[in-house]
Amino acid sequence: MSYRFTKLGVLALLVAALLILGGVGRGGVPSVEADLATPGGISALPTGGPAIPGVGNQQIPAIIRARAPGNHALVSVFCDPKAQAPWFADKGTPLSCPDENADGTRSIQLKIERLFPSDTPAAATFTVTGSDELVCNDNAGCDYLQTTGVVVVQVDGGGENEIVEVRATDEFGESRAVQIVVVDTVFAWGPTGPVSTASQEFPAFISYACDDVGSQRVDAPEAEETPAGPAGFDASLTAYGESFGDDDGVLGLDDLWELLYDVTGPIADVTGTNIFGFNVGKGLGLANNALEDIDVPLYWCGGDTMSPFDDFVDFETDKGIFSIDPAAQSVTDSVAKLHSLGKGLPLAPFFDIDCGEGKAVDVFDVDSFAVWGNTLFHYTEAMIAQEPLPLPLEGGCDVDFAPNGVVTAMLLGTGEVGVAAVTAQQGGGVSPPRNTRVTFLPEPGLSLFLTAPAVIGTEGGEFTAAVVGEGFRVVGNATVQCTVSPPDTAFMVVPATGTTGSFVSESPGQVSMRLVPTGAAVVEGETITLTCVVDRARSVKAVAVIKLSTTPQMETVDLVPGCNPVVSTWDDGTDIAKVAGSVAPAEALDAIWAFDPETGTALGFSPAAPEVSDLASVDLLDAFFVCANARSMLSRPVI
Repeated sequence: MSYRFTKLGVLALLVAALLILGGVGRGGVPSVEADLATPGGISALPTGGPAIPGVGNQQIPAIIRARAPGNHALVSVFCDPKAQAPWFADKGTPLSCPDENADGTRSIQLKIERLFPSDTPAAATFTVTGSDELVCNDNAGCDYLQTTGVVVVQVDGGGENEIVEVRATDEFGESRAVQIVVVDTVFAWGPTGPVSTASQEFPAFISYACDDVGSQRVDAPEAEETPAGPAGFDASLTAYGESFGDDDGVLGLDDLWELLYDVTGPIADVTGTNIFGFNVGKGLGLANNALEDIDVPLYWCGGDTMSPFDDFVDFETDKGIFSIDPAAQSVTDSVAKLHSLGKGLPLAPFFDIDCGEGKAVDVFDVDSFAVWGNTLFHYTEAMIAQEPLPLPLEGGCDVDFAPNGVVTAMLLGTGEVGVAAVTAQQGGGVSPPRNTRVTFLPEPGLSLFLTAPAVIGTEGGEFTAAVVGEGFRVVGNATVQCTVSPPDTAFMVVPATGTTGSFVSESPGQVSMRLVPTGAAVVEGETITLTCVVDRARSVKAVAVIKLSTTPQMETVDLVPGCNPVVSTWDDGTDIAKVAGSVAPAEALDAIWAFDPETGTALGFSPAAPEVSDLASVDLLDAFFVCANARSMLSRPVI
C-alpha cells in the first residue's frame, strides 16, 4: 500500500480562510459524479482543517486516540443532488441524502478500510454496529444530525495504531472518502509508507497519544460572551455565543461540528448579511445545537489540570529535524496569492512560523476552538461593522491543530540516510518516554548531470547541473551544492548552492552556476575537479575535470556589408591593429570608426592607409563601428 502527500493550500470558509494540509491518500481512487460529485462532500472530525462542503475536500486527516477516553471521530457526509454547495443552496430547496431509493428510504453505505497495516481488518469500527460496515438512512437513528441532506456517524478507535479510510457510497456506486489516523501510543507515518521518508519534500509525521488527558469542563466557548458588534447586532452575536453547542459545559466533537459547520445559522438568520459575496442567510438552515442529542467529549493532553507541563509533548531524534516551517511558509505564501488575486479573503489561522526547530522540540496539543472561534466571531463582527479585519490567532505547531489528546510533529529529512531513533514523552515526565523509528531512504533513481566546458581560461565560465529521477523525469526545487578542488585552485563556484527549476520554469530540473577566478595564478595545462552533490541525497553526485588555459576564450561576431556596431571586450589600451587583425577574411575590412567624446569628432582606422589613421587603440567596453565590404566575422575575448 502506498501513500501520497499533497502540499499545503488555503480555501474560503465563509468568513474565514481555511488551512489545508495534504494528508494520507490512496492512489487509484476514482472520481465521483452526480449526487456525491461536488468537492468537500465528506469530513472527519476532530481536525483543525475539515472539508468545506461543496468547496474543498478535507486534506488534514482526523487524528484520534486508539483507546478511550477520546477515541472517537465524527464522519459527516454532505449530500447534494443538484451539484451545488449545501451552504449556498436555497433554504426552500429540499436536500436529499442521497436520492430516494425504491423503498422510499435515503441511505448511504459506509465502509471502513484499513490502509495500514494492509491486508488485515480495521480495528476501528462504527459505534452503532461495532463493525467496519454501516448502512445509514438520512434522519435514521445512526445519523446524529436530524436534518435533511447530511449524514453524521461516529467511528471509534480499536486500540491499535492504524490508518483507515472511511468511504461513503450511494445507490449509484458514487462515493467519497476521508482518512483517519488512529494512534495507540506513538505512531510514525508518512506518504511513502508508515515509517519511511525520502526528503524534506516527503516528511514523516510522529503522533503521540498522551497518557494524561482530560475533558475540560469550562463555560467558554459554549457560554462565552461574544465580542460586541455594532448597534442592532449585539443581541444576535451574544445569543450565538451563549447557545453554542449543547451547553453542557464540556467541549466535545458536537461543539466542534457546530463551530465549523453551523456558523451561518444564528448570525445570518438575524442579519441576512452578505460576506465575501456569499449570502450566508441562505445556508443549510440548520438550527443551532443541531447535534444536541449526542455528547462526544474531546480530551486534551493535560486538559483536566491547571499545570501547563502536561499539555505538551517532547520530541527528540538523532536524524533529521523537527520543523513546521515549510508548512507554515507555504500557507503564508498561499494566503498572499489569494489576496493578490483580489479574493478579499481574510488571513487564515495558520501554523506559527516561529515554531521550535531542530533535533528536540516541544509541541502543545493545540486548541482549535480558540483559533477558529476567535477567527469566526471576530471576523464576523468586523465585517458587519465594516472595520479592518483583525489578525487571527496562529494555529500553533501541532500538525492537526485540534484538541484530541494526540500531538503530532513533522519530521524532515536533512540528507542523512539510515534509521532515525525518535523519542516522545508527555512534558513534565508525567508519562514514560516512548520510542519509534523512521527510515530515511535515498530517492530511487535520482541522477545528477553536469554540463561544463572542457577548457576554461582566466575569465572563468558557466556550467549547468541537471537533476532527473526515474525515466529521466526532471526534478525541480532540488538543492545542488558544488565545490572545486584542489582547495587552493584559482577558481571558486558562485553561488556554491543553487535550486533546480520546476517543471514549468524556463530551466526545468536545471540550475546554472559560474566558475569565477579568485586571483590565484592559472597555470597552463593544469586541471581542476568540479564536484556537485544533491543536498537531500548526498550520495548522488557528478564530477567534471576541466583543463586550465591562459589563452582567453574567444567568441565571434557576425559582420554584414556596411558598418556594424561592436562593443570592445579587449583590455584597455589594446592596439587598433590587433582589433583589425581579428576580422576574417582580412580583405573584407574597410575601416574602423569610433567617436571621441572629448573632441566630439570621429576617429578612424583603415588597413589600407594605417599611416594616416587617427584611431590608435580601444578600451574595454568601448563602442565602435566595423565597416565591411562583405560578410565576415570578428573574433573577440569572452568576458
